Amino acid sequence: MDAHDWDVKYAGTELVWGAPANAVVMEFATSLPAGRALDLACGEGRNALWLATRGWQVTAVDFSSVALEKAARAAAPLPRSVRERLRWGRGDV
Repeated sequence: MDAHDWDVKYAGTELVWGAPANAVVMEFATSLPAGRALDLACGEGRNALWLATRGWQVTAVDFSSVALEKAARAAAPLPRSVRERLRWGRGDV
């Protein structure tokens, strides 16, 4: 798939993967002290958002600019302290 295909996939109003963070991410990260995280193929940002709300500094990267826009919108209502821990970037990993 190319970036356009991913943009089409994320273009709907519904979240493609849902809002809760991935269960495996939650299971492993819960027992770790907050640090720095790199979320590759972050999609709509569910894991990055979850990590940032728990004190992690997160760089989240995706191929789809549409997904990144949705992630930024999801982060907008969060407290400033959480938003400042998030960095969104578009990249072909």
